[in-house]
Amino acid sequence: MDLSNDEAVSKLLELLPALQSKVESGALDSVINTIDARKHFLKWKSLPERIILLRHGESQGNVDHTLYSSKGDSQLELTTKGFEQAREAGSRLAKLIAPDDRVFVAVSPFERTIQTLYGLYAGGFPRTNVCKVHHDPRIREQEFGNFQSIGLTAAVRAEEKAVGRFYYRRPNAESSADVYDRVLAFWDSLLTMQGPTSILSGRDKYTTGLLVTHGLTIRLLLMAIYHWSVETFETVYNLGNCHYIVLRKNMETFGYELCTKESFPPRLPWATRKVWIRYFGEEENPLTKKKLENSKKLRSNLRKGDTCFEELDSIVDKLELEHHFQCAKKYTVINYLAIKPPRTMNRAELFSQLVEGHDCRGSPEELEQRCVKIDVNNISLIDWKGEKGTWKNKILHYEMDDRGKASARLDVDTVAGGGFLRASSTLFSVKDEEEFQESLSFDCLTTDSTSIRRRSSSKQAPNPANSKR
Repeated sequence: MDLSNDEAVSKLLELLPALQSKVESGALDSVINTIDARKHFLKWKSLPERIILLRHGESQGNVDHTLYSSKGDSQLELTTKGFEQAREAGSRLAKLIAPDDRVFVAVSPFERTIQTLYGLYAGGFPRTNVCKVHHDPRIREQEFGNFQSIGLTAAVRAEEKAVGRFYYRRPNAESSADVYDRVLAFWDSLLTMQGPTSILSGRDKYTTGLLVTHGLTIRLLLMAIYHWSVETFETVYNLGNCHYIVLRKNMETFGYELCTKESFPPRLPWATRKVWIRYFGEEENPLTKKKLENSKKLRSNLRKGDTCFEELDSIVDKLELEHHFQCAKKYTVINYLAIKPPRTMNRAELFSQLVEGHDCRGSPEELEQRCVKIDVNNISLIDWKGEKGTWKNKILHYEMDDRGKASARLDVDTVAGGGFLRASSTLFSVKDEEEFQESLSFDCLTTDSTSIRRRSSSKQAPNPANSKR
């Protein structure tokens, strides 16, 4: 029997209290979860199969840095070489686009990125397949100030080294942390298919997305997408002019994965990280060692509450650092992103990608030929911090990076080129908790480097087979 609209509404109102009661009792939780999962699936299904992150071609500022003192960064144009680079990139990218593909483009509003897009079209990127072009200021270059005085860069570099690349903010400018916030907002709005902040409409299906932007912006986008740490971000180099990274959608993980096969050049973004390694039986500086022993002897006669204790403790820490850098060997880990996260814990992989020294010039292929083998069983200390932080801080990080103390439940996603750490609420087993608390006590951390090495030598050498997850 057909019901009138009024009768249908009346019937529905009668059923609502019973339905509400079932929802509140949890009886319909499985149904609600199924609906949510289906909505999530449909959202990801409608997202582009491929997203391309492309850096602009060579600009006037790349060639002549003095221009930044008289011309706004947003107004810098491509050089003749830069436009030709864009043409070549357009020719390569055209091979990825099928005749029936629908493409959307998001471009930084800076002149050099817009000209790069025009260069892509001139090189054969199929403009007829482009259904939407979106100019988004959130993917513009980092703001370095309205103008950059000649000679400022050297002073800025020195300050930046002390503060850190990610956190340093020039006068009247942005830090990389500021840029991270806006590119993260951009990425979220790209994945949001509805609402006032969404870039793509849920009604439109695009097969490819092309982002024409800047080197630093791409690095920070990757940091947001793959949950890189600040330390990992600072290891990654800018892409070359008109080089690009291709991300492919994975419907099993509901995420985007780096596709090196379709990227140009066809490899992971190049990344290197400095490390200082110490060995058992290392050659020590007798003068520094003597100063350190005398200072510790004086400190041992004081109590922590004494006026001079903190000052003397600081002197001991500085001498420990001096002694440390006199003994430590310098290495550089190359192709750092290829190591499965958490990278500093996967020491077997790290040790296979070491080059001697910190001045590592040369192409990736040349550096890979210079990798050295080291005696992993003879390592007493690994230092990732370098000149940053105190001696106590170094020992704290070394202890915390001990993979042997991490729970077997520590699970790492290993999507190509990046990943994120999924950890259970309990990172350490009950058995290890007491030992770990002891390792974090400041009494333990103020011990000298000799006793630290003695403690380390009593541990079983890490088994490479157990270091991978």
